[in-house]
Amino acid sequence: MTDFQIPPFDPARDLSLEQHIKARPETIWRCWAEPELFKQWFTPKPVEVTRVDNDLRPGGRAFTEMKLPDGTLMPNDGCFVVVDAPRLIVMTDSMTQGFRPTGQGFMTAIITLTPDDAGTLYRVQVLHAGPDARERHEKMGFHDGWGTTARQLADLAASLG
Repeated sequence: MTDFQIPPFDPARDLSLEQHIKARPETIWRCWAEPELFKQWFTPKPVEVTRVDNDLRPGGRAFTEMKLPDGTLMPNDGCFVVVDAPRLIVMTDSMTQGFRPTGQGFMTAIITLTPDDAGTLYRVQVLHAGPDARERHEKMGFHDGWGTTARQLADLAASLG
């Protein structure tokens, strides 16, 4: 286990969600690590993931390309900062692979998978530079979007046993 300390939740700058998943952390990890599984849950339908390159290691690429219903492609390139399989993923869009700064960025996401008697508590904490970015993300539909994908992940992971 890594020594990474999750920062305290700051309601002025952070967003979060929790989803209980009836699957082991190792199964949920597969849904992050295997591109064909990842494509099935990562975006709310009818948006689809057309490409994924998740190199789940510190400094590895965190890339997805999403296709909107009108055909618009939205590439998102980032970097995994901390990876501790199968319990912790920290990723950001402020860097690309190899920790190369982008000069911009919107967020850092901390995903924890905590086993319990009934499966896994899946937690997401998204850090933003300030209240304006947090508010913008919330208005973009953070709770609906990330909440929907967390439920899709829960359904997929549970189906994998």
